[in-house]
Parts: sequence; structure tokens; C-alpha cells
Amino acid sequence: MIDHHCIKTRHTDMQGNPVMKPPIDQTSSAVITAAVLSLFSASASAQVHPEKPTYKYEKCYGVARAGLNDCFFGSNSCAGTLAKDNDPRSWIYVPQGTCKKITGGTLEPPK
Repeated sequence: MIDHHCIKTRHTDMQGNPVMKPPIDQTSSAVITAAVLSLFSASASAQVHPEKPTYKYEKCYGVARAGLNDCFFGSNSCAGTLAKDNDPRSWIYVPQGTCKKITGGTLEPPK
């Protein structure tokens, strides 16, 4: 007699022998883990981080042209992807002491 409490599912192989499937939580866990890892690898490869300049620099906010930003922020995942000119949240590297000389440039990020 088969104890049905021990068999989680009533699946059979090609010969009709009962086989047990892994519990759904193990299968779901494996699928979720694979999906998360693929998302991390895709986003990591899509992000572009600019090289820090070799000269003394500062981050100048609000003066980057579309597609030429050095930063990444909430709605903009990587450098070079800014959609509009002069977004106050984006910044570019400029030589130290230069930002305040640029119209619209500020050393502080928006609050």
C-alpha cells in the first residue's frame, strides 16, 4: 500500500512508475534566482561609468548637454544617456574652479 501523505504529487515516468517532483517552492526559488541574476548582469553591462579625470576636478550640476552627462541618477542609469540639456540632476566633470564660471552651473545637487 502506498502512503499518499509522503508523495507530494502523483506524476509518473514513461513506464508509469510514480515519481516525485520537487516542491514548488524549490522550483520557484531557482527561477527567481536566475531571473534576478540575469537582471543584475544586464544592468551592470548597460551602465557606463566615466573615467575620473587625472586633473583636479569638480562635479558641475545643470550644465550637461543631452547625451554628454558624466553621471547617473534615478531616472538616468548611465553616463551619456541624458535626454535633455541642462538637467539640474545631471553633472559633468570640469576643471576645479570652473563650474561657477558657467551659466547655470552649480556645485550642489538639487534637493
